[in-house]
Amino acid sequence: MSTTRPSYAETRETLRWRVALVLVALMSTLMLALGLLNTSLGLTDTARLAWIVFTLNATSLLGLLWLPRRAGTMAFFGVILGLIVFAIGFGWWHERPLHYWGFLFPVVVVFLLPAWRAMVAMLVFGLFVCGVAMLQIAPIDVVRFASVYGLMVCFVTTYALLEERAGVMLREVGDRDGLTGCFNRRRFNEAMARRVAPRAEATRLGVLLADVDHFKAINDQRGHLEGDRVLMAVASTLQRALQSEAERGRAKLYRYGGEEFAVLVSGRDPAQLGLLAEALRSAIAAGGDGLGPGEVTISVGVAAWWQGSEAPEAALQRADEALYEAKRGGRNRVVVAPG
Repeated sequence: MSTTRPSYAETRETLRWRVALVLVALMSTLMLALGLLNTSLGLTDTARLAWIVFTLNATSLLGLLWLPRRAGTMAFFGVILGLIVFAIGFGWWHERPLHYWGFLFPVVVVFLLPAWRAMVAMLVFGLFVCGVAMLQIAPIDVVRFASVYGLMVCFVTTYALLEERAGVMLREVGDRDGLTGCFNRRRFNEAMARRVAPRAEATRLGVLLADVDHFKAINDQRGHLEGDRVLMAVASTLQRALQSEAERGRAKLYRYGGEEFAVLVSGRDPAQLGLLAEALRSAIAAGGDGLGPGEVTISVGVAAWWQGSEAPEAALQRADEALYEAKRGGRNRVVVAPG
């Protein structure tokens, strides 16, 4: 199977992990400096706080390096949130106003929660900090803190919502073929890779490879714009024919490459896969979605396999061989691979 570039989710997790590593280094350096400074000034309480934060923050580096990246990153930011809450409580217990630690909460919690949940957590935490601060500082200073904190919540939430929306758009662009709107080859490769993941559930699976017959002639005789129109029409027709299966989560359509499409199907035996492939072939031959009856045909190769019984590459190879057998047999037909 061809090597693919990391997905948006993988890239995002990698970046968050790297940010966490940088933050560990920066916060450890800062807490070390604050610990030494407060110790030299005789401020034993705040020095103790700095040493506690330094120790826990430095220890979290082990989690980042030992745990899987996502788990390590989430654990790190969870520790930071705990430290922020601890610092506020530490200041209240020792009668030292440390409410300014609360400004860190919004920029950390968005790494752990979706935007709207993060906003609720920010507001609840803000009320908690204001309540503690009321016992330690003048009311006007509490109002000033609350005003700045509220503005930060607004800005951070807006950024988080924009980032989530951009992520959805990037995933959509990255997962879809630009011409036909089908899932693309990278998404197909990822789906196949999940079939062999250690925790993947053993399932009867199937792959259909469909190729538009005489597509080169369409491009040569009618032009590439017409070829693009045909591909879009074929994809639309296949999507419609697969709609009931797709709604049940049993089948997905991919543009495999060029004029070739792939369908991944679950929970179907070879005979049922053959019937599904025949329904797709018939839908194209009958026309519809911009195609006239008999204007375009497809050939389909089908392979079924039990997850774990063979590598996905082997199943793809059998489907590909079945497709070429359908081509050699006269096109506009379905061939189901043995096995």
